Amino acid sequence: MAQLLFLIIMYAVPSLVVAIHNSTTGGCAIIRPPRDGGIRYRGLTQEQIRNVQILPVDYEIEYICRGNRVIVGPKVRKCLPNGTWTDITLHSRCLLLCPRVWTSLENGRVALKPPGPPVEGTVLHYSCHAGFMLEGRNITHCTKLGKWDSPKPVCLC
Repeated sequence: MAQLLFLIIMYAVPSLVVAIHNSTTGGCAIIRPPRDGGIRYRGLTQEQIRNVQILPVDYEIEYICRGNRVIVGPKVRKCLPNGTWTDITLHSRCLLLCPRVWTSLENGRVALKPPGPPVEGTVLHYSCHAGFMLEGRNITHCTKLGKWDSPKPVCLC
């Protein structure tokens, strides 16, 4: 029953990371990749990946994202001697990129918050240089669909 509950939790919440310490082998349990992502297992064949349940201490895995997505959060995790993975409390997600062309403005400035790739939740604040006037909204948000929620403004003289 406990194993069934564990499987239900693992598949109901795909990004949930569960680390289990195996005192007999000294390693870390396999963890699930972020939604829309996968894991690169260095030095292992597909067959080994399918059959392994515990990875050795100091083994590193790398998250990779599908399509036009980027990893936000830890990209690499390492198996620690206590049977957990590094940064286990930090969530890793694969998010769609919004078009970068919105992150620059002729005759103006764009403030990107938070800094980094323009992904879901990114907010752009637009302003124009002296002598120019902003036409359009001065703020736009990157949506979970990888699109900005308003047209790109322009700076007119």
